[in-house]
Amino acid sequence: MPGRRRENPEQLPEFYIRPSVNGRLIDSEVRAAFAQLWPWFWNYVGKELGDPGRAADLADDVAYRISSYINEHPGQVRSLVGLCRVAAVNLVTTTKKKEGRIDYRGLTQDIEATLGPTAQDWQEELELSICVDQAMQGQDRDARTMLQRRLMDETWDEIGDSLGLTAGQARLRFRRALERIRLDVIIRGGNRGRS
Repeated sequence: MPGRRRENPEQLPEFYIRPSVNGRLIDSEVRAAFAQLWPWFWNYVGKELGDPGRAADLADDVAYRISSYINEHPGQVRSLVGLCRVAAVNLVTTTKKKEGRIDYRGLTQDIEATLGPTAQDWQEELELSICVDQAMQGQDRDARTMLQRRLMDETWDEIGDSLGLTAGQARLRFRRALERIRLDVIIRGGNRGRS
């Protein structure tokens, strides 16, 4: 019969369900049925939730729900042990799904690092993006296209194929365009300093 085998008898605590949960008395037949399932339930909670110590609290909840059900539907339950097992599996599965939605982010001091750039970093990225756009305005269409595609993490092979070039040719054209931009910035920067 399920639930009778004890895999870790030295760890398994003695079976106990509170006499009443939320003001409702736990039915004695429910208590007896769950006592049969206790070793199985203890191991099942440990396997599914990683903490067999929670089995006692969950057993109280299952016993409360089943006691409520049999009180509202007298004579409709054929196997109380079977109902206890199904209800226990459903509760553990639901609990596991709920807890799976919780995303561990780390310690408080680590949370900020995982949330992305701060406002100052965001402003710096925006300023850099504007500078790149202004610098690339004077460049040919292919150089702008190459930059946009590199920013989208495309390889030089993919960029070269789209422009009818080899990867090496595309990379060389892009480097030359960057060199022209660097020279333009140096020349413009030198002229501003003289004004």
